[in-house]
Amino acid sequence: MTAPGQGVQRPGMLDPWLDGVSGAPALVDDWSQAVGFDLVEASRDETLLADTAFAQPLIVAVSVLAHRLLRSRLGPAAGDVLFAGHSVGELAAAAGAGYLSPEAAVALARVRGAAMSAACAVARTGMAAVMPTRRDGAPDEDIGTAVTAAGLAVANFNGSHQFVAAGPLDRIEALADAPPPGVRVARLSVAGAFHTEAMAPAVEPFARAVQAVTITEPASAMVGNEDGAPLAGPDDLRRRLITQITSPVRWDLCVAAIARHAPDALHIELAPAGPLTRLLQRSHPGARAVAVATPEDIDRVVAEAAASGRPAVESRLAVAR
Repeated sequence: MTAPGQGVQRPGMLDPWLDGVSGAPALVDDWSQAVGFDLVEASRDETLLADTAFAQPLIVAVSVLAHRLLRSRLGPAAGDVLFAGHSVGELAAAAGAGYLSPEAAVALARVRGAAMSAACAVARTGMAAVMPTRRDGAPDEDIGTAVTAAGLAVANFNGSHQFVAAGPLDRIEALADAPPPGVRVARLSVAGAFHTEAMAPAVEPFARAVQAVTITEPASAMVGNEDGAPLAGPDDLRRRLITQITSPVRWDLCVAAIARHAPDALHIELAPAGPLTRLLQRSHPGARAVAVATPEDIDRVVAEAAASGRPAVESRLAVAR
């Protein structure tokens, strides 16, 4: 089960879950108190959604509500679940696995988003998706070389020949204006160079919050963005959440780990879903996958689980202690 990162937010994304999840309005009200703003109103405000400080807790809130409804619908059929989250999605994945309470995950996302938003104000930085052209596309190695030659860092290794370059905004613009042969570059609407040293000012405030929060032994397994390896318990999660701020997201390694440990699994992307499912289907065209964008999509998950006669997501990876 995967949880998406920033970039999936859209106005009104919280509304379907308020009606579709039992007790959701009261939960969201509690979370709003914890983060210091009205999550429902902010989720309908396109300007606020463009701000990292608001987008990250809202994305995590929607993901944990989707997981809550999934668990209530699937019950014992849920089976063993292997979790992974892309960037801030690791907080929602950690809540699903049992490391964090839902409220703690949303509250940490607020601290993380606010700290990263402040870091973005220190220097003009940005990000761009870098991919091979549709015809005569460059190989992955050449794409990585092109990014570093432009004075940028690879912030996301997303798999399916997709990379995200990050660094000074003028260098992002130069790469986008004159990409090397066989390389396609698309500027991303983000506030700064996430998962690079540009986010160093965000590390200390987020680390304080991570060290203060309660993290428990998990009920399910989880693999980490850093290397696709299974988490070894609460202390490992703390370390990974902190270092992830300035480290690249190795989603390619997460997908490979999931494929190794649960080759026949049903892949479920939690709301607000879409990008992780598309990446998976490009790299593994035959994979069974459902992107849960609305509560109605959970009917598809239930039907897939029933038709297969297997748990919704089978994990052969033991929970690391």
